Amino acid sequence: MQSLTSLELQDPEWLTLLKTEVASGRTITEVAAEVGLSRPALSTLVSGKYPARLDKIERKFAAIILAKYKAQVFCPHVQAGIPGELCRTHANTPMTTSRPEKLRQWLACRDCPQNPNIDTENTNRRPK
Repeated sequence: MQSLTSLELQDPEWLTLLKTEVASGRTITEVAAEVGLSRPALSTLVSGKYPARLDKIERKFAAIILAKYKAQVFCPHVQAGIPGELCRTHANTPMTTSRPEKLRQWLACRDCPQNPNIDTENTNRRPK
């Protein structure tokens, strides 16, 4: 049985994209400036030594990274990048109660910051 401390977890897609950009020969300073991260933060992320949880970084930068390096939007519900057209399809799909996973996706889209139908000026964050 493996101990919990030796488990190898897969990097999130957005972090893999950052590592790929740096490994392709671009400097950490260039990549950091492109996505809006500080150079030290990107350096510790890429080296695997980032001292804090990744969820705050993910919330703030995953959408930017996926849009810039993969032409996708970050879907907080599936925790991965999806094509923009699929995001719009999910956002415009009517509510269904016949399949629980579709209902969960619909509910997640209702308050998602990536939802193209959300009125950003309205504080209740519901689609127009």
